[in-house]
Amino acid sequence: MERSLHFCRREKRNHLPPAIWPINVSHMAETHKPSERDYSVVFCTSSTPESEVKSAFRSKWEWVVSSQASPSAWYATVISNLLRSYSTPEKATVDFVRNTIEHGLHRDAFTRLKTVIDVSGDELSQVVRIPPRTVARREVFKPDESERILRVASVFQRAIEVLGALDKARRWFSNPKRALGGKTPMEFCDTEPGANEVANLLGRIEHGVFT
Repeated sequence: MERSLHFCRREKRNHLPPAIWPINVSHMAETHKPSERDYSVVFCTSSTPESEVKSAFRSKWEWVVSSQASPSAWYATVISNLLRSYSTPEKATVDFVRNTIEHGLHRDAFTRLKTVIDVSGDELSQVVRIPPRTVARREVFKPDESERILRVASVFQRAIEVLGALDKARRWFSNPKRALGGKTPMEFCDTEPGANEVANLLGRIEHGVFT
């Protein structure tokens, strides 16, 4: 189902939100699990028809990587992936991001995140510091819980962007790294400083620096 995909090098950056990088929309089919469907990653730009962007965000089995000019718009993309929603560019502001966290992410955000990373609920619960029993009874997460879920999702989104494919991002995120003291990037995301270090490591990879 692949249409066209023409990569251009992105601007060098070490922080989480990416600069604009022009690529055409493309469905990247990854290796699917034998017993169930798996995600496809959809890359799109500002020139992608809004109807296609909206459809991708609302799809159960698609995860969107979108070129955005501002950090708030980038975080809004991550939130939209977690909630299967679509926010028009003019609404993807820092207030939108803050208000979403303040009101709390729905429980489905946790389910989508563990599925796209391809880890168990217990593993993700440990990283976001929300006990499995609490996850099971939550309809909407508290603001601090929502922020931790968004933190992990944001770093994993960067891994997809830098590595260019979902299966590569999954392997990288779940394998121990010498630069992280033998821990996995996912384990390191259990704190904000740890997540920042993982983001910095991705930045070095993007620069082509050996780690």
